Amino acid sequence: MAESRIITQICIVVNDVKQANANWSRILGLPEEKIETIFPDGIVHYTHGQEVEYRDIQVAKYDLGNFVLELLQPGETPSPWRAFLEKNGPGVFHLCVLVDDRKVFQQTLANMGVELPYHIGYHPNGSYSYVDAKEQLGLELSVNNQADYRELMERLLSGAAAPFDELK
Repeated sequence: MAESRIITQICIVVNDVKQANANWSRILGLPEEKIETIFPDGIVHYTHGQEVEYRDIQVAKYDLGNFVLELLQPGETPSPWRAFLEKNGPGVFHLCVLVDDRKVFQQTLANMGVELPYHIGYHPNGSYSYVDAKEQLGLELSVNNQADYRELMERLLSGAAAPFDELK
């Protein structure tokens, strides 16, 4: 098992991030957070094994000390967040777990019957992936790992590697 696993984020997918931001500001008694457009350049995304690019995703993030509350409004193009919103309406999309060793943690999930992630994003200093653990845990997990992924990203972009090679 990985040495430490901390829940670092709760992501709520919303229809209107401006309204959700105003509402959560009142609930939390905090100023409204800045709304940003993500994703920055330098992140390589794969969904169901295919490289994808996401646009016009708006987020507001509240750092609440023990975790971040992320309010996410998906863009109009296909994405995991758009699919969730269309299927379920607004709601909790995932809890994010920070792990030291993705491979070991994925084996822990596999032992529970959770399949490999359906979505993964790589950036130079880490990765995040989404696993459907609704049957086993009642929700989806985002599994984050902080590590040097520069070499793997170069191999992915050149075709010398495939998504999830680091889990084999």
